[in-house]
Amino acid sequence: MGNLSNPEKKRAREHAYLIAYQVDVSGFSPEEVAETYWEELEEERGKEKPEVKELAERLVKETYRNLFEVDSTIARHLKKGWVIDRLLPMDRSILRVATYELLKEEISPPEAVINDAVELAKEYGEEEKSYKFINAILDKVKQDAGK
Repeated sequence: MGNLSNPEKKRAREHAYLIAYQVDVSGFSPEEVAETYWEELEEERGKEKPEVKELAERLVKETYRNLFEVDSTIARHLKKGWVIDRLLPMDRSILRVATYELLKEEISPPEAVINDAVELAKEYGEEEKSYKFINAILDKVKQDAGK
């Protein structure tokens, strides 16, 4: 993963968030969703660099492998009375993948992970203020992770 540029890492995160979203709303496995996702993407935009695909798929697969820990971490920082299932699916997907990365990976500095999540939430978030909410939660997760 070390041979990816920062824009490529951001693209991998974007793909990971979109794949995680489809896993969340479809109930299909990360592997099933990824296969269809890449096929559709190639038809629209052409092939993605193999290393970008590999990172995106690893982030999603590992997020779901560690989902209990990831969701527990996010849940600790939600407002009283809120549960992770109440979050909008895209917001939940961005938070999950970014939280996994903050807790378990050393791909980029935590600030870069959070910045990419916030930037992509501005683009894909389901509400105008999604990115602010995601930023606030991920800042707390970063502190939890001692980073």
